[in-house]
Amino acid sequence: MDSHAGRCGLRTPMPPATTKMAMQRAAALVPLAGVLEDHGVSLASVLEGTGISAAEVRPDAFVAYADFLSVLDNACRLTGRDDIGILLGKRQTLTALGPLGRVLRHAATLGEAIGDFAAFQSHNSTGGSVYIMQADRDVILGYGVYDTSAPITNQIYDLVLAVGCNLIAELTGGQVAPEEIVMSRAAPRDPTRYTRLARCPIRFGQHQTGVILRASVLDFPLPAADRAQHDLALAQLLSVRHGTPLPLSAHVRHLLRPFLLRGHARMAEMAERLGLHPRAMRRRLRAEGTTFDAIRDEVRQVAARELLRLGDLSIADIAATLDYSTPSSFVHAFRRWSGTSPGLWRKAA
Repeated sequence: MDSHAGRCGLRTPMPPATTKMAMQRAAALVPLAGVLEDHGVSLASVLEGTGISAAEVRPDAFVAYADFLSVLDNACRLTGRDDIGILLGKRQTLTALGPLGRVLRHAATLGEAIGDFAAFQSHNSTGGSVYIMQADRDVILGYGVYDTSAPITNQIYDLVLAVGCNLIAELTGGQVAPEEIVMSRAAPRDPTRYTRLARCPIRFGQHQTGVILRASVLDFPLPAADRAQHDLALAQLLSVRHGTPLPLSAHVRHLLRPFLLRGHARMAEMAERLGLHPRAMRRRLRAEGTTFDAIRDEVRQVAARELLRLGDLSIADIAATLDYSTPSSFVHAFRRWSGTSPGLWRKAA
C-alpha cells in the first residue's frame, strides 16, 4: 500500500451486514465540488468507481454509507490532502442536515438541540451514530461508525468534527465554542489544522472521537428558538423517514457504539432503552434473522479495527473501550473474527 493511501483510508475486508444496506444523506457531499475545484480535481474523477453518480449529489438524496466514505477517500487520494474531511466539513451548515437541521435551529437551548441531533440522527444516517456522554462537568458530543461494510478512514471523523464545530457556532451565533476535541486517530503530521478548527486544545489517540462542551453551556438560549417551529419541524421529520421504517436490529446497531463506551452493552440495558422486555427484543431480533450477541459482535469488530488501524491505544485499552471483561477475552474474540491476533492485524494494516 502506498503511504498516502494509508493516510486516507484502508479497505479492510469486513463481514457482510445482516440487514439492509446502511444509508447516508448525500447533502454533505454537495459542497465537495467546490473543495475539489480549489485543488484542480473534478467531481467526476472522485465519484468514479464509488457507486455514487453526480445526479445523486443533492440535498434530498440518500446513498450507501460505504460509498459515501469511499468518496471521501478518493477525494483525499486525488487531491493529496489528508485533511479533506476538515475542508469539506467547514463548508457545512444546518441545511446539510435536511429537516433535522430545522429541528435543531428552532430548539430552545443548545442542550435541546444537540439532544435532538443525537436522538434523530438516524433519519440521516444508518452507518454511524451521533451520541452524547456526560463526563464530570463536561458533555461529549461524539460519533462512531458501525457499518460493517464501510472502509476504515479518518476522513469521516474529520468531517463530522468540522460539522460539529460549525453547527455549534451557527446555532449559538458564535457565542459558544468547544472546550476541547478528542480523537481516536493518532496525531497527524500537522495538528495545527485541527487546533484552528475550533481554537481549542485537542487530544489524539483517545478511545473516542468527539467535541467536548462545558455542561453549563447546554442552557445557552438559541437566538432562533421557536417552540411552534421546532415542534412542526420535528413532526415533519418523523413523517418523512427515508424508505421503510428501520428494523429493530438497525436501532440496536445504532445505539450500541455509545453503549459500549458506557460499559452498558447488555441486552437487558438495550431493551430498557428501547422500551422493550428482553424476551420481546430477543423474539423480534430472531424474526429478523439475528441476535443481540451477533449485532454486538459486528459493532465491536468495526470499532476494534478502527481503533487498531487509526489510533495507537494498547490492546488492553481497546478491550476496555469495547466493554470486554479482560484483554484476553477481546483477543479471543478478535481471533474468532479475523483468524489472527489484534497485534498482528495492526502490524499488517
